[in-house]
Amino acid sequence: MYLVLMRRDFLNFWPSGVECEFYYLSKYIQLFRGMALVQGIDTDVVIGVTDTLTERSSIIRDEAVMWQPLLRSAVIKEHDYSIVAAYDQMNSEQKIAHLHKNGLNVVRTLVNLTVSISNEKILSHVLVLVNDVLADKDNIRYFEEVETEKSEDGKSLSAWEPFLNLLNRTDVFIVNMSSLILAKVISTGSLRLDAKNLTWFINWQAGQLLQSNTYLHTILASQQIMLRVTEYRQPFVHSTCLDKMLNILSTRISFQLQYQIVFCLWLLSFRTTYCFKLLEFIKPTAEILRQAIKEKVIRIIMQFYRNILDNHTVPRKPAELMIQGKVQVTVGQLTEKNWKDEDIKDDVEQVKAVLDTMLQDMSTFDSYLAEVKSGKLEWSPLHTNPAFWRENAQKLNQNDHEVLRMIKILLKDERDPTTLAVCAHDVGEYVRHYPVGKFNIEKLGLKERVVCLLENDDPKVKAAALLALQKLMLNNWEFLAKTNA
Repeated sequence: MYLVLMRRDFLNFWPSGVECEFYYLSKYIQLFRGMALVQGIDTDVVIGVTDTLTERSSIIRDEAVMWQPLLRSAVIKEHDYSIVAAYDQMNSEQKIAHLHKNGLNVVRTLVNLTVSISNEKILSHVLVLVNDVLADKDNIRYFEEVETEKSEDGKSLSAWEPFLNLLNRTDVFIVNMSSLILAKVISTGSLRLDAKNLTWFINWQAGQLLQSNTYLHTILASQQIMLRVTEYRQPFVHSTCLDKMLNILSTRISFQLQYQIVFCLWLLSFRTTYCFKLLEFIKPTAEILRQAIKEKVIRIIMQFYRNILDNHTVPRKPAELMIQGKVQVTVGQLTEKNWKDEDIKDDVEQVKAVLDTMLQDMSTFDSYLAEVKSGKLEWSPLHTNPAFWRENAQKLNQNDHEVLRMIKILLKDERDPTTLAVCAHDVGEYVRHYPVGKFNIEKLGLKERVVCLLENDDPKVKAAALLALQKLMLNNWEFLAKTNA
């Protein structure tokens, strides 16, 4: 069972000056798993998978509106009343059939109502009707015809301007539904927003890109639609949208938000000129890929990687960042899975092939540098092979001791025991094979960081730190280590 509440709310629902009484039903759905379907709202809504806009639309769509009082109070014209009153009473199948016969009149009326109606609840209902019309992409032609009428007589309403103006309202549902409708109207068909209004709209979207925004799904959905249009991509890249997306993607968010953001990145990655801006997204997406369970998330990340490897002017750059993020390890694991979707299998194999080739081309020290930059070190031959250190110890001094400085940061900030132990080991091997380097270790403050590891809870970290300090202080460390053993 579900609770139905009947309440009298006409004072808020109807415009001031309209005298009427109206009862309507509001459905209250208990939010727990296993609840039966309620009025076409499935359990995805209940468990929070469906976005806020869809949930609110389902409720608003079922709320009856009495249109006649609006006609009597001259809020709407008689022509618009006759169309919307009849259309609103139809079921879904009837509406679809009616739009095929009388779509232009319906759309023209709905656009008129978005301007003439100020009451938030009724306006919300109208916007839901508009969005439902746009569920069928073919219906965009009616909005194009409305725009054509405006250009011919110079007086009719624009097909998109009312929705742009509604972004200044205070009601969050109205604002976000209007943004989604606007994105569809200016992107789905031939209508395009002019440069000035486009810049304003994209900057408005950037301001909404916050993890705390309960309508974040809707904003990202709008951008997914708009970025399909080539001319909208450049102002998007020049805005702060990508910076905001990077911030969001680097936090704990739902798989759906991950998918939507990477979908936008994938659309941008088709253009070589934008690929350099997308490099900073490789690290967070590599972490997401490592933990991803949902197939759709894995698929879109692999498509993004494949595009950026194919389209970047210097493919080595994204490849190196992927190697630093251990993407080659993850894709190696993904190749062992049985994918139902052949596209995923192909993308995984292609990315793996590029990274494998890049790893073969990279020098041994390049591989070591990539691992240090990744921030996650493991006990591999790069660290444990004396031949590597004999050949490469002095290279840790390159670029103003770049590698040593990165190791210092890891020793200070990292919590992974293996990474800490390997870092301490590398400090010891550096001075063992390059004794003069002891002065660099002292000067850069690495010795202090290694000493701090002696208080680490992990015994392997303590042992690695103690051995590194022995190498720092003694020339015959190997003899001492054997004696202690």
